[in-house]
Amino acid sequence: MAGEVFLQCQMSKPVMAVAREGQVVYVLALIRPGEALQSLRFPLNFGLVLDRSFSMRGANLQAVKEGVGLLVDTLTPADYLSVVSFKGKADVIVPAQPVADKAAIKAAVDGMRAWGGTKMSEGLRGALYELSKYMRPDVVSRMVVLTDGRTSGDEQECRELADQARAWGVGIYPMGLGANWDEMLLDDLGQRSGGMPAELVQQPQDVLRIFQQQARQAAAVAVRSTTLALRLPPGVTARRAVRMLPIVDDLGEAVLHGAKVEVSLGDLERAATQAVLFELLIEPRTAGHFRIAQVELSYDVPLLGLKKQTVRQDVLATFVNDASQAAGVDETVMAFAQRANAHRMVNRALDEYRRTGRTTVRMAPNVTSMLDDLTRAQLEQLMAGQVSSEQASALMKGIHTRTRRMTERMEEAVDISESGKSKPRRQAKKTER
Repeated sequence: MAGEVFLQCQMSKPVMAVAREGQVVYVLALIRPGEALQSLRFPLNFGLVLDRSFSMRGANLQAVKEGVGLLVDTLTPADYLSVVSFKGKADVIVPAQPVADKAAIKAAVDGMRAWGGTKMSEGLRGALYELSKYMRPDVVSRMVVLTDGRTSGDEQECRELADQARAWGVGIYPMGLGANWDEMLLDDLGQRSGGMPAELVQQPQDVLRIFQQQARQAAAVAVRSTTLALRLPPGVTARRAVRMLPIVDDLGEAVLHGAKVEVSLGDLERAATQAVLFELLIEPRTAGHFRIAQVELSYDVPLLGLKKQTVRQDVLATFVNDASQAAGVDETVMAFAQRANAHRMVNRALDEYRRTGRTTVRMAPNVTSMLDDLTRAQLEQLMAGQVSSEQASALMKGIHTRTRRMTERMEEAVDISESGKSKPRRQAKKTER
């Protein structure tokens, strides 16, 4: 069956002048499930891991209970749910079960009380056990973790459990409530497991909206086990890979493997576009037509009995002796590249502040213009040293979250043709392989 997933690749400058030095170009890979998958709906296997330590008392825990109630209402009897709470130890509030008796599930969650310390690894371990009862390739298994504080010395155990979750096909989706949680740890849990980085929950009432959002996103999954591979010929080097949609996330050196770059995209949602930006350095070339990369997407659609399906696209470039014949830049690709650069500069400033309590990073106007007004103002406060350490922690979490989301509105402007091919361009008569 063809057309389950569309792949479209665009290059920042498909026609370049011959130069004595290497040239940097960007390749944007856009991925989206096709119309044939829009009606698919996988059963869900949700594991909620809820902090109910003493700091969660009052409005925080009440909002969590109400949020779980709303999430339960969005699930169907074909879905599965387990709820594990943690303090100094884990308690199974709702053992893994089909979402049939919603009233009983809500009553069990409503009985939670806040007390004790914080031992997150116990909650993760308990949730993995409960999730394992209904793990299947045709079921979307996810763990949603919510905490308002820092775990008690078991960070490495948490990371090891995140690695185990990835091996089992369980993505972790962490949520941090307030300003006192460990952002680095929660981000790590999401990324190591194949889930998502931490979601900032600024106010208790936001829990209701975000729990519902988690359920909608999981129910929208149409494609599983998605991997994007970029293969490079001699003379082309990958310098960076950045996920641009649904959030901005620099994938670091771990995905750069010489002539091959491999990015795990995990689950794809219906009607949602994923985007990955590659920064490449091309060594000097003579005039002519060249293939500078091949992009391959592999994926499964278990509900249709499809495994290890692939779609490929070559990325072609033309080099000319006459600089006046060089094409202009692709505005869409460069818009993403500019935001990737802004994200990198903001992260550099925040990392320095975490290490030293100050930041010397200065951002050019073309970088700050990519940021929203609140983020610019808060960065200026940090640079001026105008905030306490507690205020800085809250500001940095907000800045980090908003910067990750700077491309959200760009998804509407991205146009992927139904053929999955780039816009028509003058193609080379002969491609060097």
